[in-house]
Amino acid sequence: MLIKSSLKNIELVDRIQFLQELCRGQRVLHLGATDAPLTQAVVETGTFLHHHLEAVADHIVGIDLDESAIAWLRQTQNVNNIQLGDIEKLSDYPSAEFDVIVAGEIFEHLSSPGLALNCLRQIMRPQSQLVISVPNSYSLKGFLRAASGHEFIHPDHTLHHSPHTLKILLSRYGFEVKRYFSYINGGTGVFASIANQYLRYNPQLAEGIGVVCSLPD
Repeated sequence: MLIKSSLKNIELVDRIQFLQELCRGQRVLHLGATDAPLTQAVVETGTFLHHHLEAVADHIVGIDLDESAIAWLRQTQNVNNIQLGDIEKLSDYPSAEFDVIVAGEIFEHLSSPGLALNCLRQIMRPQSQLVISVPNSYSLKGFLRAASGHEFIHPDHTLHHSPHTLKILLSRYGFEVKRYFSYINGGTGVFASIANQYLRYNPQLAEGIGVVCSLPD
């Protein structure tokens, strides 16, 4: 039996500014911190998320599987707080406690997201916040591209989520969603400009969606 799940409680945000405010003055764990394989590109365009979080956090540690990206950031950007690790393996997590855990555009790359959530449940405190952002399965731009006969997608993606499927996945591992948000990835040209204006009034159709969640007290 199908259910009707509301899409009206989603807040459209500026992704980087939103995450900065959540991480300001906090102890932060950043999953997938190198943005590989786009590391150099996002550094050059000023959209490298780890730099923005590092600027406001009291303390930050990153985890990433891409050893070459970690080395490049260390050698060229003086980023020394990202460690090699697999977020689906509990032994790869740092032993410290964190106030905020940011998983920005990483869950759609995982083979077993439940393994990662099980690890996160074990390292989080009831007061900790987990912030996850993923591609939106109901993206307007995605539908329009599909109608034209193609998809524009990262070659490593394994899934897309809706707000409901993300909530259900999290609930199976004991997490409670406190807040939903969406964000626009930008784009250039007339089509992108018109679409972005439309999305300001229809945030449920933006390219990315996210949740802020925690464990029960």
